[in-house]
Parts: sequence; structure tokens; C-alpha cells
Amino acid sequence: MSSHKKNILPMRTDPASFDFDKWETCMEEVLRETPDLLLTEGDRQGEPALRAEIAEYLHQSRGVVCGEEQVIISAGTQQLVNHLARILKRMDIEHICTEEPGYTPVRNIFRDWGFSLSSAPVRKDGVAIEKLPANIRSAAYVCPQNQFPTGAVLPLSRRKQLIEWARQNDSLIIEDDYNSALTGTGAPATSLQGLDGGERVVYMGTFSTTLFPAVRISYMVLPRRMAEIFDSIKKNYDQTCSKTEQLTLVRFMRKGWYQENLSRVRELYSEKIREALDAINEYGGGGSFMKAENTQSGINIILKIDTHARTISEGASGGERTEEIRREMTDRMIASAAALGIKVRGVSQLSGNGRIYLILYYDQIPVGEIREAIRDMVRNFRSAVMLGGLNMPSVYEVVRLTGGKPQFLPEHFARLESSLGSISMAVPFTLGELEESIRALAAEGKISDHNIKLEVDVGGHSVLYLAPTHYPSALQYETGVRTDLFHGERKNPNVKMMDQQLRDATDAAIREKDLYEVILVDRDGCITEGSRSNIFYIKNGEVFTSPLHQVLPGVTRGKIIEIIRSRGIPLHEEPISASDIGSFDAAFISGTSPKVLPIASTGDVKYDVSDPLLREIMRWYDEAFMAEADAGE
Repeated sequence: MSSHKKNILPMRTDPASFDFDKWETCMEEVLRETPDLLLTEGDRQGEPALRAEIAEYLHQSRGVVCGEEQVIISAGTQQLVNHLARILKRMDIEHICTEEPGYTPVRNIFRDWGFSLSSAPVRKDGVAIEKLPANIRSAAYVCPQNQFPTGAVLPLSRRKQLIEWARQNDSLIIEDDYNSALTGTGAPATSLQGLDGGERVVYMGTFSTTLFPAVRISYMVLPRRMAEIFDSIKKNYDQTCSKTEQLTLVRFMRKGWYQENLSRVRELYSEKIREALDAINEYGGGGSFMKAENTQSGINIILKIDTHARTISEGASGGERTEEIRREMTDRMIASAAALGIKVRGVSQLSGNGRIYLILYYDQIPVGEIREAIRDMVRNFRSAVMLGGLNMPSVYEVVRLTGGKPQFLPEHFARLESSLGSISMAVPFTLGELEESIRALAAEGKISDHNIKLEVDVGGHSVLYLAPTHYPSALQYETGVRTDLFHGERKNPNVKMMDQQLRDATDAAIREKDLYEVILVDRDGCITEGSRSNIFYIKNGEVFTSPLHQVLPGVTRGKIIEIIRSRGIPLHEEPISASDIGSFDAAFISGTSPKVLPIASTGDVKYDVSDPLLREIMRWYDEAFMAEADAGE
């Protein structure tokens, strides 16, 4: 397992991003010098001193034009949106247009308030203004600077067009400027509020990303007519921000420490994103598996994961099953990152067509740990994707690609027919359709030598994935591999269906003892097969293996039996007692990935990896394998 299992990253903002000593100094001054201010409730609109500091800061940094009476302070953007909804209702504005894709929590709040909703698509240069409501008095919620989640930036000329849309349609713009202070594109463009002069734009921002998350201080700047409405209703609502923290922030800003810390954070995050992008490119297959998008945000990166999944037949549930598998894979990736202490979130609005989009919060990872963390995260992502869809019973096959061509495909198809037939199902595609889909998947992903997993679930949904591929090394073929016995058996050995409980248990045993494979022993004490392979033994120039009714009829197993019999070697398919394994001269594993792989030991029992017949079987199988590969040319 990854080293991060031993030293899991804390899922929090990097301590290096904030100077808590200076914050403590400011808070001590508030407690020592102005304790009388803390004996009264906070201003429902926010502390006047902080509102004045915010107005000055926004004018200098974003060109926002406002007085302190237009600034509203609350705990988090979503609380501010609730205030905004109350004001819009009193203005008889009943329609909200949001960006698609966009920040869904805000859309959900407006929906819950009973507003009618529409959406406008986001392009590379921001929201499509021509898709905004015409002749309907509305409020358009937009992120013109580093739009979430695409990273699009609305250029100056289109910002002016957006303001003109608001004027022509007697509408409002809600400008969420949540991340402009940390964007990596240099100075952000002038705010919409500044361009408009504060007449039709509500400006929203937060300190949570530039200070630390526990400071839930967010703010919005209202046009004067809207500020007057809020002034008339604010008595009905308490202030949700700590008065102590507001007054502490006032001093932090007046001393110049906020700007000083912001400059340091920008430099720190600039270094982090360089490290993160290098690691994503290195471990993400140069973009073939994982690619970074929206790389200008100061706190996160959008990751595009190409699962290389290809649906062959949709089955009874149609596209719903495809979407269900995508959500399942997304959840597994999020959980696998969380197990390393790395925060990621899914972006369902962008995901589809075999691609999954995630938000990686790289800002939380210390600089010196970014490369290793992303390496382990990508490794976990690959495993999560390659598990396929596990929440529905499925028959599966694993086909080996060599030179981009599927090996022994007719045999795999025949076994699939047999497995499905045992549960009264027919294969929902032809052999030709399967081969075409596998070759297309290989070409699409530029995959040459890899395993492909085919799943057909009980609803008839069929899909191809890249399967976990661990081909033995040359040294392992030379010196053999370590195995041990494991007491367990498949529910139905002749049907290739995933038994996740057994798989998890055998995988744990393999990791615990650092083995290549474990060999299953059934309730009668007989050897059956490996957890992912078939097992053969050699004694006095003869070959022994478990009878077909006890094992999964492996395609490689069948080829080996065919080869052995064609050369006149005695072959015994009969029960093998686990107590007799020490009586054999040699043993080997067979399977799609290992082909014919010598076993050096099973527990304390040692085998001769140089046994002449073993080496001959290895050579004969390799010849047959290469002949199959050549036939596919």
C-alpha cells in the first residue's frame, strides 16, 4: 500500500498559508483594549468598522464603488444568498438565471425560495449572454472571474455587454467574485460592479479562501435601493458572524497584515500549483488518464479523468445504468482520495461520455508532499475505475491485449456465453461487435498491452473497462513467486461472477503476507484454484490440476490443457488434497496476466522452478500465445 496510509494528510488548509501569530495579536488587542464592544450584540448588517475596511479594500483591489452602508456581512455566501432572495422577492423579481455548469448550492437556494429558474451555458469566454432571459425581469447569477467550475474568464468587452443586458431588461446581475484574489492570471479584470457604477450589480465575496476556513466572514455589496430594502428588514435577522472575529479582522486589515498575508499566499499557491501540475502530468499518463483543467484557481484544480469505459449494450435500464456506474466510480475515487487525506469533489455537470470530472483542493497539501500525494491519489483513482460497476451482479471476462489486439477472444466469448447461460441470459452482442468495441477502446486510449475487463450485468448492460494489469517481471518468471493457502471457495466456481467479499479477503491476505497469489482450499480440504488464476502441479513428468467442476474454466487453463494433451503428457484432472501439496515436484499459476508462472513456494513448501517439464510448458504456451498475436495482424 501507499506510504500515505501510514502518514495520512490532514484534510485541512495548509498551516503555512496563514500567520496565526499576527491574528492572535489582533484578537488580543480587541479583548484587551475594547472589551466593552464585546458586551453588546453585533450589528445585524456587520460591524461598521469592518464594512468600511471592506469598502476601501474592494475599491482599491477590484474597482468596486460603494459606501459602508451598502456592505452586508454574514457567515458564508449561502447565508447572504438567503438575504438576497428576501430582497428580490420584495422587488417583485421572480426569475433567476444561473450558469450551466455552475455553483449548484446557490441555484438550490433560489429554487427553495420558489423562484423560477433557467440557465445559460458557459463558454470559454464566460456565460453566453445571448442565452440570458430577454424581456423578463430577472437576476443573473454569474462568476465572471475564474468561473466555477470551468475557470472561464469574461473579457472586458463581454462584461460591458452583460451590463447592457441588465439595463435593457430591467434586470440585475449577481456577481460572485469568490476567488479573484487568488487567481493565477495576474490582476483580475475590473469587477462588473465597478463597470456598472453599482446600479444593477450585486457584488459578493468571501474571506474564507484568503484567511482560513473557520473564519466564516463573507460579504455582499448591494445597489443603494436594495441596501435600503435590507435596512428595513434586517431587524428580523440576527448577525451570524462572530463580532470578535469581525473586530479582529478590522485590525488585521488596518495593520496591512491582510495584504501581506495575501501576497504570501499567492506566492505559496503559485509554487503549489506548479508542483501539482507537474505531478498530474507525470502520474496521469500525460493526460491519457488524468488531465488538469481550470488551472488558474488559487485553491483548486479541475481534474478530467478518462475512464476509457465503452458501453456495448445498454440493457433494460438504458442510459440510467451507465450514469449509475459513473456515479459509483466517482464516489469510489472521492473516498480513495479521502483515505489519503486529500479533498476532492465530483462535478457531475461536466461528467459524461466515459469522463469524470473532479475538483482537487491542492491548496490543502503542503508543498513538500504534493508530488507523493498526487502519485498515490492517481494510483487509487486507477484502481477505483478498474473495479467497474460493483453494485449489481455481473458476469465478467478479462481479455488480454497484445499489440492492441485481443488474445483468445473466441474462447472468452464462449465462456461468457456459458456463464450467462447458467443464469438464463443470452449474450447481448455478437463476437464481432465485441472485437470491434475492444479494438476501438484500444485505439481511443492508445492502449497496446493491457487487460480489458468486460462486464455484463443481470439487466443486460454491457461495458468494457481497462482492468488492473500486473504482468509478472522477467525475474518472477525465472525464480517463481510466493503463494500460500487460503480457506475459501467461490459460490459458483463455473460462472465468472465477481464475489467481492472473497476478493477483498484474498487481497488482504496477499497484502499482509506480501504474496503474488493465494490458493483456495474448499470445505473438503481440497485445492481448487487461485484467487485470480488456475493452479497446476507436476510430479514425475505428469501434470495434475483440480477437476473442472471445482474451478473457473480459465481460458489460459484450457489452452494449457490442450497443449499438454497434444504432446502426450499425462494429465490428471482430479481432486488435490491440500495436505498433499508437498509431494509435488513443481507447481505453476495460469491466467490472462501471468500466462504460465512458476510457483517457488506455497507457505513452507518449496518447489523446483527449474523443473524441465515446467519450462517446456512455459515455452509451448508462449509459442501458442505469439501465434495467436500474429494471427491478429
